[in-house]
Amino acid sequence: MSDDVRRVIYGTLIGFLAIVVSWLALIYISSCGFTLTCYQASPLVIRTPIPTLIPVSHAESQDGQEMPAFEGCLVSGTNLIGAWVTAGSPESGSFPFTDVNGDACEGTYAEDVQHLFVDSNVWYAGQLGCTSCHNADLTDRSARLDLSSFEGVMMGAQNESILGNGDWESSSLHTVLTAQGLGPDGHDPDAEPVAPIFLYAGMHAAAEEASETPTVTATATP
Repeated sequence: MSDDVRRVIYGTLIGFLAIVVSWLALIYISSCGFTLTCYQASPLVIRTPIPTLIPVSHAESQDGQEMPAFEGCLVSGTNLIGAWVTAGSPESGSFPFTDVNGDACEGTYAEDVQHLFVDSNVWYAGQLGCTSCHNADLTDRSARLDLSSFEGVMMGAQNESILGNGDWESSSLHTVLTAQGLGPDGHDPDAEPVAPIFLYAGMHAAAEEASETPTVTATATP
């Protein structure tokens, strides 16, 4: 009698384990799409769609409105600073300059000139910003010239040779940018001068509308 009970208990346990194994197998297979090869645990590859490039000749936006024209003017960095100096070195307001095509343009100190003194890799690749040496903390060791702000530039301009007192080509800044070489350690008279860099700055000046003189047509009186 005890053997029969033992068989029932063993049979029940074996049957229960078989049911559990079958249930787990069913879950595994169903989670893998009812296949024996499961890739559910593979890394998810996220692909970013390539944006559609708008052709250069595309003059209208998708809503049918005309796209605004690019108004930047192509000019050399040296000539841009020279135009600002020649205009009296204004802090606010615009100053005139001429781009490489001879078109009349306008720029501002804050938007177009200041970054030429502050930013790196402007005059050539690997170049540190002028303010890495010419800043408020190193004015005693850097010709007392602080190029980090408009106020600093004007303080340095009290030495007339730096900005040439409005005569750009006679200024020491013009000499540094055109005759003396620019290197990783600053401007070095022994270094080769760098070719002038060109950048987009300012915008084209608005063309003055020609005033129209009304034409009076005389009629003969019979």
